[in-house]
Amino acid sequence: MSSDSPFPPSSSADGAPSIEQLLLDWHLNRMDDSGAAWIEKELSQSADLQFKNDNLRRILEPLDALQAPPAGRLAENVLNFVRSASGENGGTQAPERRAVPTSAPVDRGPRIFPFVRFREMVAVAACFVVLVGISVPTMSELRGRAQRTACADNLSAIYRGLSAYQSSFGGALPYAGSANAAAWLPGSTGSSASNSRHAFLLAKLGFVSDDSDFVCGGSDVTPTEQRAVHASAADFASPANISYDTINLAGAGPNLRPSPTVAYIGDRNPLFLQARFNDLLDPDRTNSPSHRRKGQNVLTLSGAAQFVRSPIIGEAKDNLWLADGIRKYTGTETPAHADDSFLVPGFSTSR
Repeated sequence: MSSDSPFPPSSSADGAPSIEQLLLDWHLNRMDDSGAAWIEKELSQSADLQFKNDNLRRILEPLDALQAPPAGRLAENVLNFVRSASGENGGTQAPERRAVPTSAPVDRGPRIFPFVRFREMVAVAACFVVLVGISVPTMSELRGRAQRTACADNLSAIYRGLSAYQSSFGGALPYAGSANAAAWLPGSTGSSASNSRHAFLLAKLGFVSDDSDFVCGGSDVTPTEQRAVHASAADFASPANISYDTINLAGAGPNLRPSPTVAYIGDRNPLFLQARFNDLLDPDRTNSPSHRRKGQNVLTLSGAAQFVRSPIIGEAKDNLWLADGIRKYTGTETPAHADDSFLVPGFSTSR
């Protein structure tokens, strides 16, 4: 782990938290942003910590599957029930309580609902509302964190396939060839060529065997059934087979010696949704929609898969969403230089 970490790597005599405790705090959203960023950095660098994280994530998966009811609806239902039981609805009066004569036989059977004062029932309903108000955001955050972790696992699997591909092809990135006068963004210049066809080679040639690795659980893309990869296929079968955007390779040829700081694949670029460029967003501040715009998972060619809370990454302050220096797009733009991260979609027409 990093020597300059702000947290102790293991438990000690002075009661410092262990890395396992910190990892649990991270999953339960009990860390501030700096602590969370540190954990995410350590996960990208430590295989041992990734193994512990995978085990912990499997333990916490039942929490992610739990569906909490909407707080407002629950509160409304409880209060309606209280009013009905107390006779407040429709001006109906509550049944009068009568004393039972001592000579009358007493029913000792179970009582379905005891007499309770209205304000006592309101207090109970208020407690329900408070509890739901606390639990619903917590469950939502736990679900979001689990999705981010699963998404980072997907990108790590893609990197393993990418690394194997580069070893087999002299260090080059997967490249399906150039398409003359074709735009990577459909509809602007006539002919188009999907940018995702390059990454498709990882699946087609078997370097990434699980198709679900190309679909982020936090996106609005619903994965299709696993498709068969035929020798004649040139791209993913549909947008439901890939929810990530990849490095723009629309130039004259692949980068044979790419910089390790360049982002290869990551969550969707928000500037190019629905097959058109959205110039109403601030590209320096907007995050991917895949994780409720809280940030994006990104895989660099160094092998680091991490969740970043800004599109500006690295010491060079490179913007994931833009080709360096370009602010307006028609779909023919390419990276400005070899170290320029520029993630663009494939299959934009169907997104």
